[in-house]
Amino acid sequence: MLLPALTLMLAACGGSSSSNSDNDTAIEPGVFSLEEATVADIHAAFRGELLQDNGEPLNCEALANLYIQRIFAYDKTPQPSGGLAIRSVLAINPLAIEQAKALDALYARDGGIGDRPIHCMPILLKDNYDTYDYPSTQGSYSMLGHQAGVDANSVAGLRKAGGLILGKANQDEFAFWTTGFSNRGIQVTNPYNTSQSPAGSSSGTGAAIAANFALGGTGSDTCQSIRHPSSVNGLVGIRPSLGVISQHGIFPLSHQRDTGGPMTRTVSDAALMLDAMAGVDFRDPKTLAFPSELRPDSYTDFLDRGQHGLQGKNIGIVRQLGDNSEAAGTDAQGALIAEALSTMEALGATVYDVYLPGFESKGAGSRHYDMNEYFVTFEAEGGNSPRACVSSLAVALAGGDVAHGRDICEGLDGIIETGRVGLRTAPLLATVAVDDLNRAPTEEELADIIAMREYTTQQMDTLLDENGAQVFDNDGNPVRLDALILSPGPTGGRTCDFGSTTQMGSIVVPVGVDDSVGVPRGMEIFVRQFDEGTGIGIAYDYEQASQHRRAPELVASPLSGNETISGFNASVQQALMDAAAVAPEDLPLEYYLEILQGIGG
Repeated sequence: MLLPALTLMLAACGGSSSSNSDNDTAIEPGVFSLEEATVADIHAAFRGELLQDNGEPLNCEALANLYIQRIFAYDKTPQPSGGLAIRSVLAINPLAIEQAKALDALYARDGGIGDRPIHCMPILLKDNYDTYDYPSTQGSYSMLGHQAGVDANSVAGLRKAGGLILGKANQDEFAFWTTGFSNRGIQVTNPYNTSQSPAGSSSGTGAAIAANFALGGTGSDTCQSIRHPSSVNGLVGIRPSLGVISQHGIFPLSHQRDTGGPMTRTVSDAALMLDAMAGVDFRDPKTLAFPSELRPDSYTDFLDRGQHGLQGKNIGIVRQLGDNSEAAGTDAQGALIAEALSTMEALGATVYDVYLPGFESKGAGSRHYDMNEYFVTFEAEGGNSPRACVSSLAVALAGGDVAHGRDICEGLDGIIETGRVGLRTAPLLATVAVDDLNRAPTEEELADIIAMREYTTQQMDTLLDENGAQVFDNDGNPVRLDALILSPGPTGGRTCDFGSTTQMGSIVVPVGVDDSVGVPRGMEIFVRQFDEGTGIGIAYDYEQASQHRRAPELVASPLSGNETISGFNASVQQALMDAAAVAPEDLPLEYYLEILQGIGG
């Protein structure tokens, strides 16, 4: 029998396990392993090249059940590493098994995956992605019952490409925090050490994919919320340039900074997900800046180490970012990133120091404007929700004059008036409510963002040293950088504004483990606007050479055998009520009245 690893290699290379061209000897199937599985692995299993450990063939329905049973066994179970449960999955889609059966029917009809490159890829969505078949709540009790009429554009793309939406992952409430705390699932923890943070706000996605609860997941990144969770959970995460993926159907924090993106365990799976999620969407004008004719046929084309790898690349390590002189990482993470740079040099890259003293963080518009604008589109597309705006009182104080949105938002139609926002989040939501609900981005604000992008791009096009002098290579040619490297957190100071301000793309890959806490660390590969392919090529070459990804060691519950999807979902919804003295609905109104008084003066 062939070793499973060899069978996987044959499958990845498009080889057949049915015969050997030299001697026509039949090759026995290998064993499919759910842990650390990739899209290539499950497709090999569907073709019969890999079998389950019980000798049975794999199909989509069986795969979905395997992941669901794994969630039951591990997600709510206290782990020896830190004594806490992971609590990464907010809800399993009750329709997931039926949808898996439908994918099996398509596979039988087409005699294979057909035109579905991620056929039956189980995916967990961050809870701020709209889906037509299950509510999204942004991690908040105030949004219970918020049911979209249509999928978010990126979710529709995932389904079209064959993705199986397994359920919703937990998140920091309304994406305000970066610690993994929602008002619905209590605290998400890091599966490598459950006493450590999984980072956020895409905390549930990061922890779930690291723990092998799905093949891939989605995050949304306003300032580090894909990059940091990917780093500390040993994942590959792509925060693409604004406009690569539509913002449609993703509850916003700031439309001039927000973007969705994939989070996976491998670069190849991230590229497949990016293909499915990306595209021009008339509902998001930012996507029009990257027209179809300029987009790659497939981001998987960059998974070619010879053509798109590190050989001959000029890589910049960011030594100064505005007033931050630690952007390359500190402590263990800084050391791991330095080792990664040595690996890159061994793979043929040349590394240069980069200084960006002129960088400043920039934003535009108001969060109040962006959130209310989301509600207008949501309702126009058939969404049904008990909420209609951030604050009904704010709408009343504006005389009902919401230039871009719904002018009927009364009483408990407002999120903040429900009294069901978490006590930590309520003050932050209040700062949104007091902002001008009609303040769209100004021309000056947008010009400042463009200026920061042009400044960064210019430094990459013509490298200057610490003293502002032009840098030349060994042949006397001006240095043009292909990508920049920096720390995505937790060390290195605040670096998340770099991509968020410039609206340029990044991909995070693992660089090793911080042994002092037993948690992975990653590096951020930063590229020019709409040049995600270059980042994928660099990340893939480094990933294949370094192989830093490792699964966490987890202990299963012995009591998970009789769990059901409905029972699991109900227990998660009950979680905060069990931990608090009273249900969220009964929290003291005085706290919220104080906030409302601040809004109304």
